[in-house]
Amino acid sequence: MNYKKIILFSLAALSVAGALSACSDEQSGNIIVGADEQPSTVAVTLALDATSEEKSAAIKAKMNEVSRPNRATAVFLTSAFAGVQGEQYVVTFDTVNARQTYDDAMQTLINNDVIDTSYQNGNGWICSKKEDGTCSNFYHKFGDVHTLQDENGVLYGEISVDETAFSRRDFLKSIYCLSEGVDDYFKISAESKSVGMDLKTKDSVVTVQFMQDCIAEDGFVNKWGADGVWTYKCTISRTWEEDDNHFKNPYWKKYAAHVVDNCRSDSEYGETYPNVPCISESCSETSMDEFLEMTRHLFD
Repeated sequence: MNYKKIILFSLAALSVAGALSACSDEQSGNIIVGADEQPSTVAVTLALDATSEEKSAAIKAKMNEVSRPNRATAVFLTSAFAGVQGEQYVVTFDTVNARQTYDDAMQTLINNDVIDTSYQNGNGWICSKKEDGTCSNFYHKFGDVHTLQDENGVLYGEISVDETAFSRRDFLKSIYCLSEGVDDYFKISAESKSVGMDLKTKDSVVTVQFMQDCIAEDGFVNKWGADGVWTYKCTISRTWEEDDNHFKNPYWKKYAAHVVDNCRSDSEYGETYPNVPCISESCSETSMDEFLEMTRHLFD
């Protein structure tokens, strides 16, 4: 499979001061979409635990408003400027340097190959509340959502990275492609007695590479699914060590880049997720019902 190399840059230009200034201009009606426009922002109100569909709707609404024929447009949804209650998001849009801005954001996500295990110190982590209002053992860090529509109308994204902490030593980080008809993802996990990876992709070649990488780490592959949708999970039975409140996974960059590179509306994908045969005895198959039963404890 041919991979498209993306040129990647930095989001440093989207500073807090610049964003707030642009938001003020937007509200006063001074923003004019044209050759001199800079990245701009507008506040939107969504619940802190807004669904993917709600976030997608906010992005698409702004994309339809600001996009122009034969011009690339990048639109991001971020909670970086959330209000005290965490209900205010910001939509950032760029119709001048859109491709540079989007590629930069993608490189940032790909390069961030660690799980942040500092949830008890805050840093963007939000706890799930019990009935008495206290925090449960479930924490979540909501990621930004990134989209680009290029000059030819090809849609890249939506791409998002989320992190979850189930307990003191049970963490999950995922990069999702939410593009219509794609729905791929790659996840890394760090648990008390094992580390793991999950891959969902329609690319059978990459799926085989994933199994090879897992086996090379003395891992075990479990594939689960039904009705043409298959996901591959690698479990490596070993403990992991924290380094300055971070756990690093050596395969994140490889498979996160694959998810990003193929999250586009013109991807040459088949209609189903292939059931790729196991390449060694270190592999088993699980039905969807069996998988749900295995993971039920996570939500108890």
